Amino acid sequence: MNTRYKNVHTHIFTMNNAPDGFLKLYMPPAVAGVVDKFTNTQLGSYLIQKLAGLNKGLLKRYATFLQIGKSKGQIEVFEDLVSRYKNESIDFVALSLNMENLGVGNSKTGFEGQLEEIIDIKRKYPDRILPFFGLDPRWLNSGSEIKNKIEQYFNTKINVGGSEVYPFQGLKIYPSTGFYVFDEKLKETFEWAAKNGVPVMAHTYYLGGIFNYDKNYITNHLNPYDPYTKTQYTNPKFINEKGSFFGRLLGTQATKNCKYSCSYFLDPASYISVLDYFKESNLKICLAHFSGVAQIKASKGMKSEAIQKKPFGVTDKNWYDLIREMLAEYPNLYTDISFDVAEAVASENQFLYKEFYKELNKPYGNRILFGTDYFMTEKENLEEDSVAKFRAFANTKILDNGNTMWDQLAKINPSNYLQSTYY
Repeated sequence: MNTRYKNVHTHIFTMNNAPDGFLKLYMPPAVAGVVDKFTNTQLGSYLIQKLAGLNKGLLKRYATFLQIGKSKGQIEVFEDLVSRYKNESIDFVALSLNMENLGVGNSKTGFEGQLEEIIDIKRKYPDRILPFFGLDPRWLNSGSEIKNKIEQYFNTKINVGGSEVYPFQGLKIYPSTGFYVFDEKLKETFEWAAKNGVPVMAHTYYLGGIFNYDKNYITNHLNPYDPYTKTQYTNPKFINEKGSFFGRLLGTQATKNCKYSCSYFLDPASYISVLDYFKESNLKICLAHFSGVAQIKASKGMKSEAIQKKPFGVTDKNWYDLIREMLAEYPNLYTDISFDVAEAVASENQFLYKEFYKELNKPYGNRILFGTDYFMTEKENLEEDSVAKFRAFANTKILDNGNTMWDQLAKINPSNYLQSTYY
């Protein structure tokens, strides 16, 4: 088993792997179209590069995000990521995503094209990149087809310098794109993953990340049948807040309502029926982001702009509190601190770092993982800056078990999470 340091949560997809209207998820629809077209021009590309070269500031961060997203291929993005860790021996989990069902069009490469690109990177950097396969129940017609196809992808070794290696090391699910983890079409794949120790990474950030942009689709899929509990969901309803005049005029409120409603798909409580079913097995699920900074702050009674007292979701419970309870209950459940590290501003770093230190000393502290969520975090803070600040703190903190906080988060815990038939 490889015991080097790990960043267990990164993204290297480009806009060619994302739907045509991907930027609509992050800016007013009319603006998104203009920005997308302009940045595809020679002048637009030039300006992005110039802005990304600034010393600091919001323009630099957004320009860097767009510059990375507009890269020619995933190999350029991955090499950019590696370059942020100068003189470091660290491996990266790269999470592929099936984004063909967001309601904002299709990608240029298609999902399978995205996979082929990441397999090519594995050929060049077999030890540095650990690809996770994007699992989506809408990909194929049946659960058996999905499981068989994924098994084929995992078992088709690639030749690297005369030896053969497995191309994928885990699975990635992103429920806010429009499905619940208990979808029956995922069950056979989870059973295969449990048998082989294949880890699952699940996006679990409150009101953050990629979501479904189709109101009708969301409305029609919020209340499915849960085959594990044999019950019908009845609580979730599409959230249709009116918002401000300008929000309605620019279309941003409609976007927010879709994002808010997709939080139901993400609620940690929706995982409980699956975790109960697989409790005695080796299905390792990581609820990524530890719920997000806003929920952590809300749990501590701190103010947060992105929070409601009762979060949108299957339950009204704070997600950070809920994940901690679930970690104590389910021995194969993990979480990571990705995006949280980058989102923390200087005045809050010590608060978050101390909170994570305290959690690492809990009985489930061996199931908390280091990750950054590159390149999605470039809008918040540059990768190298946020990691340097966090690592400087974590290297000086000794846990009750004698390990440094950094070693526990970035080496010991990830090695246990990743260990499987394929790693």
